[in-house]
Amino acid sequence: MLFFGRVISQEKQVRLTEVNFEVETVGNNAKVKSIHSILNDSNDDCNVSITMTLDDESAVTGYSFKTANGDFESELKEKEQAKIEQSDATTNGYSSAVMEQVDDTTFSITLGLINKHSEVTFSIEYLTHMEIQDDELVMKIPNLIESDEKQQIPYSIKVTGSSTFSFKGVLSGEEEVNIPLNGDLILGMKDEDTDEVVISSTFINKEKEGNINIVFICDRSGSMYGEGIKALRNMLQLFLRQLPLNSKFQIISFGSTYDFMFKEMTEYNEDTLKFASETVSQFEANYGGTNMHAPLKALIDNNTEKCHIILLTDGYVNNKTSTIEYIRTLSKKNSLHGVGLGRSCDVELIRNIGRIGNGISAISKNPNVLKKEVSKITERILIPSINECTVEWNIKGEITPKEISNFYGMTTCYIQCNEEIKEGQNIESEIKGRCGEKEVTYKNTKSINITKGIIVHQLMALNQIRKLESENKKEEAKKLSMKYHVLCKETAFIAVDKTTKKEVDFIKNINLNEMCHNQNLLHPVSAYSNFGLNVMEDVDLEISDMDYEEECESCYDFLDIDYYNDDLIPTNMTNTQPVQSMMNLTSDGKCSNPGSEEKKEFFQDTIDKEVKFEKIIECQKANGEFVGVEEIIKEIITIQINGIDNDVIQTFFVIHLLKERFSENKVEWKLVVKKAENWLASKPAISEEIKNRIISLVKLIKL
Repeated sequence: MLFFGRVISQEKQVRLTEVNFEVETVGNNAKVKSIHSILNDSNDDCNVSITMTLDDESAVTGYSFKTANGDFESELKEKEQAKIEQSDATTNGYSSAVMEQVDDTTFSITLGLINKHSEVTFSIEYLTHMEIQDDELVMKIPNLIESDEKQQIPYSIKVTGSSTFSFKGVLSGEEEVNIPLNGDLILGMKDEDTDEVVISSTFINKEKEGNINIVFICDRSGSMYGEGIKALRNMLQLFLRQLPLNSKFQIISFGSTYDFMFKEMTEYNEDTLKFASETVSQFEANYGGTNMHAPLKALIDNNTEKCHIILLTDGYVNNKTSTIEYIRTLSKKNSLHGVGLGRSCDVELIRNIGRIGNGISAISKNPNVLKKEVSKITERILIPSINECTVEWNIKGEITPKEISNFYGMTTCYIQCNEEIKEGQNIESEIKGRCGEKEVTYKNTKSINITKGIIVHQLMALNQIRKLESENKKEEAKKLSMKYHVLCKETAFIAVDKTTKKEVDFIKNINLNEMCHNQNLLHPVSAYSNFGLNVMEDVDLEISDMDYEEECESCYDFLDIDYYNDDLIPTNMTNTQPVQSMMNLTSDGKCSNPGSEEKKEFFQDTIDKEVKFEKIIECQKANGEFVGVEEIIKEIITIQINGIDNDVIQTFFVIHLLKERFSENKVEWKLVVKKAENWLASKPAISEEIKNRIISLVKLIKL
């Protein structure tokens, strides 16, 4: 994933004008430098912040920026030492900024003052992971452009390393760029400072045939009542349509007790889809407490087939210690993926499910984006996995990771060499495992050319740090973090510019850990301005997010969690300024907003469209065809052709309807459309004239 930051300022005329990504790849891993060009086009000097969210497979390795306040370059410190140095710098009048790794992955860096009519550059470097599809490396850029922003931001991607590529485009939503995997699978680098040589070897899973078994364990405790259980039902209806024929699946509900939807792992077909869909539609949040370890124990006792296990919860589970131990046990032959829903979920648990379980973690604080987050996981795991893997090299050294329970897509292994590696030396690495009953062996060979650099070292260290953090080995993780300059929970980046003596009251380092539990905070951010609200330190009233949205709906628009994960953005505003600047009060103290009715209508249209999307998805059968769509989109009955099955027309219609009119839901419908296209390919071809009639109808329909 390629990440970039969002510019936060009181002035609308302060904006991001360009983003350039410099990417050095190592297999499906990469070190990325995101270079932001920020323009203050206003007539005033402005304080500016950058807010950025990385995923759990990424880690920051440094950042830099230059403004009117100074020239900053980050240094990695132990967390406590970083706090001391920042405090000393502030006391002495130096400009400083601290960025810490916390449980959640959103952070904010205050850049300080940007002069009027001037441009500054902010660069951040991080390690990240890319997806693999059809022998191509997929580089995705998340959508940070608000719907009301008319500007389009140019961006460029320059890829070097194991793959090479260049691309230019314009950010207008979620972007996806595919590049061919034509680079070296073995890379070696030497750290000039320590002479340490690390070699990486990337293995690509080429298995097309194999078992796909998925277990979905979902929280139906009382805390899921309302939006949570509704989001779960809608997400599972989509998930059920994304599964391929002949796969096996199981759905487990838990709370104080638990139950299995089927007696055993069940083959996915039309009958089981229909039964599961009808059962899910009746799901309620009526299972009491949050006891996840019991269904995990039942899986250990009854699970005989290797599978992907997705665990979803919205809170803190009972018996967390035994839950983690059961996850470790299950991870020996399965992949486990964690999904956290809502603002009260146990983020640490969700992260550990993915790390310990050799899987993926996702946090969906907003129930409205749960379908998207789970769809991202589903897309990555619906391929046969290779299990019980061992790795061997023809050279001596420390191997990372030492064990690979399973992998899907790609996996990269590393070796810290304990012997001298000569130029042109033949390097061999081999991975052995099983895909179902089939034994699988992949072998990489290369006449090595050792280059200078530490990217391979840092990627190896990130792999080790994540494992140590999941085992709560803080000191060992901290040592690796400091040695290889990779941020972890026990370290922090600090940037201090000692060339200035400028007052630093604009610096507001916000501890996100505290923010997550602080109830005296206001979260609203206007979708029609570039403000964020500062922590209100002397707040006399306590308002929950839900209460605030309901009581002041006409005055506030709440940004989608996809933008910020609902973390707060620091600004220079005083305690009283946010409320005054964000709302207009009538004489009787009620909210007023000239455009509120139009905004209400817009958001209602958005909700209605989403409901139609969910109903259309439920029209898909297990084999991929769509039936009964005319009950939702009545205009389709105008196209009936003798000699062509109505199901064929409906399926072709839905494919183009989703692509043309629901582009914002692409992540959700991608697998659904793929199934539909495969089914359609088995039917007689539709004439171009009929295709054009259907496509024209799609464009005319009012949603």
